[in-house]
Amino acid sequence: MKAIKFLTLLFSLVFLNLNMQAQSVTDSIHVAHYSISIDTVAYSQQTIRANTTLQIVSKMNNISTVSLDLLVMNIDSVFNTSGTLNYSYNDTTLVVQLSNPVSTGDTLEFTVAYNGHPQKDASGFGGFYFSPTMAFNMGVGFAAIPHNLGKVWFPCVDVFDDKGAYDFHIRTLSNHKAYCNGFLNDSIIHSDGTTTWHWIMNDPIPTYLACLVTGPYISWTRNYSGIPIEIAALPADTANVSATFINLPAAINTFVDYYGPYPFNKIGYSLVNFTAGAMEHATNISIGRAFINGTLGYETLWAHELSHMWWGDKVTCKTDADMWLNEGWASFNEALFTQALYGNTAYKNWIRTNHRKVLQFAHISDGSYLALNAIPSDYTYGATAYQKGADIVHTLRNYLGDSLFKVGTQHYLDSFAYGNASSADLRDALTSATGINMNRFFDDWIFTPGFPHFSIDSVVYFPGGLDHYFVYTRQRSKGNLHVYKMPVDITFSNGITDTTVTVVIDSATNMFHIPLIIANATWVSLDRNEKISDAITDFEITPTTTGNQNMSETNSSLNVQNLSSTPSTIRIEHNWVAPDGFKQSNPGIRLSDYHYWKVDGIINPGFLSKITFQYNGSLSTSSGYLDNTLITGTEDSLVLLYRPSVANDWQIINANHNIGSAFDKIGSYTVDTMLIGEYALGYRDYTVSINNVSPKKNILSVQPNPAYDTCRINAELMKNEVGVLILLDVRGREIRKWKIDAKNSVVIDCTSLKNGEYVVQLLSQKKLLDSAKIIIHK
Repeated sequence: MKAIKFLTLLFSLVFLNLNMQAQSVTDSIHVAHYSISIDTVAYSQQTIRANTTLQIVSKMNNISTVSLDLLVMNIDSVFNTSGTLNYSYNDTTLVVQLSNPVSTGDTLEFTVAYNGHPQKDASGFGGFYFSPTMAFNMGVGFAAIPHNLGKVWFPCVDVFDDKGAYDFHIRTLSNHKAYCNGFLNDSIIHSDGTTTWHWIMNDPIPTYLACLVTGPYISWTRNYSGIPIEIAALPADTANVSATFINLPAAINTFVDYYGPYPFNKIGYSLVNFTAGAMEHATNISIGRAFINGTLGYETLWAHELSHMWWGDKVTCKTDADMWLNEGWASFNEALFTQALYGNTAYKNWIRTNHRKVLQFAHISDGSYLALNAIPSDYTYGATAYQKGADIVHTLRNYLGDSLFKVGTQHYLDSFAYGNASSADLRDALTSATGINMNRFFDDWIFTPGFPHFSIDSVVYFPGGLDHYFVYTRQRSKGNLHVYKMPVDITFSNGITDTTVTVVIDSATNMFHIPLIIANATWVSLDRNEKISDAITDFEITPTTTGNQNMSETNSSLNVQNLSSTPSTIRIEHNWVAPDGFKQSNPGIRLSDYHYWKVDGIINPGFLSKITFQYNGSLSTSSGYLDNTLITGTEDSLVLLYRPSVANDWQIINANHNIGSAFDKIGSYTVDTMLIGEYALGYRDYTVSINNVSPKKNILSVQPNPAYDTCRINAELMKNEVGVLILLDVRGREIRKWKIDAKNSVVIDCTSLKNGEYVVQLLSQKKLLDSAKIIIHK
């Protein structure tokens, strides 16, 4: 099931309880079969008249009553072959008195005749819907707790883990059809022109997946690889069906390849008058007509629902706390389908966007950081189950590799076919099938809320017969205090060759000694291929044109001023953890407690770019919740800080502050010369320190610039003030250092320097006063 814009709904929804208390009776009985006969569907009155015969198996001795869920209906009678049965009913629970007690293994059967107006869920998603010529159900409700809504149209044991087979006998007007689960066994035309449609669903499904759709439909039919396909559409919609479902064969191929044969006897969709999404009723998915509009704009919606035939319908989560087993996997399958159709870049874009949304909003919309296997009922259909679930499946896929991922998931789906499973069941099935012990992975990623954050602290290089690298890594956390154990790729690059090795990070700090045949790597990066859903979103480009370059999902952008003769590669990491604090005394600046940026890559001589960092302290659920805890007043107290590496202290950097309104907490900083290193936001707050250092403007001047053989640097320092002038390359590495005062200038000999861009920084008492770029062109 997927609700369009469901996050917006969940933010504003006050959860109501349609069923005041869950009726958990599965310890005592199991309903093996439902036969649902609906004689009348009155569109204008919005009522039905029906009877349901239940075949029940006792799981205990001395059962004398049976409790069923049925919501706000009128009970006409309850009877079996021996006569009528006594019952009580309180608009939510029907308690049937049996003629004689039954024992374990006994089978009993009775029929409930009823009529009334089937209910809709208070949220707007779920329940039973009428339009002037159409009626249909959507099997779960966001507000109802428990969420199952089979009970709105037939008496049942309305839980996830009681599955039965079905017969449906639905009587319609002469020009209408009825569509239900399974296959159409027959249709009988009556003397009054009405028709009864008999559908049979032999594969057991839970009550929330049972369905009914009636209306003036025609069937759009195809057959693909032996699988019948039937789509119920209004005559005017058939052309849209053909166009929108053009990639249905690709979706079938993808899901069969990864998850095994299609698990039912038909693929079906019914187009209904519903604008909030779709529902994965087994073999007959209900989907809003508006989404089958002749374009490909909603193809991931119908693909999401199709993948539920494996994830949710073939195997269903045991409880709503494990809803990620249904919805997280179906959401991931949107990305898998996208990859199959449009390639790896499209897949990575989908994953990156989803990952950013999870890091930015999941803990906001769902009230806190949640473990995937312990989602509270109020947030069953929230961002954690859907988006974080998909995020972690992506990590699981890379952890196992595609081959074992397929082997493991197919073993799980076959082991629990047409039954129910928990996260622990998935863990054990993957372990059994792949030979990889999945306990630690599930402990870290499934059973623990929040995320890890992996980073390189420093790299030490020793040349020799082999080049020896000592890589020091660091692990932090977002939303937990947990230490993860995870294989992570480290990539060494010298601009020509990339070499990747895998290490296992398992503590707050690790040191790895890596001998390689690659001389003096100029860039060492962690998880460059974005295999792991840790607390980082990153984007990498090799610019081929000047101008603006959006660094997707990093809240930053480049404005490339000049290209290098040898292509440069830029990687921006948006780190969703707090930056390190000041190494020296705090100069009256409160650093962000939420995020910072890292610029990395290989910047070759001649490359020049501006970089813009966006901030947002609003409470917008589409773009905010980044800096709302940092910006406690007006934006003119914000500062942007920079450090070349973790060995350096934070210094205020001169940047253009694009405020707009000083009160909306939304704006950006643009740095004229992008440097490799880390950038963070700070807020002037003199309660954190008595020290207050303000950057001076235009202190440094460089002439000539660009320079050929020499250039002169002047500094407008205060009388008797002595500064330190540092020349850095574009990676932030120190080239030279001089002392400078107000009376003297520094002349730089450029003849020994390579063509390209450099930065000169002026420090006084270890505080950054100003910086300027120097371009050397000989």
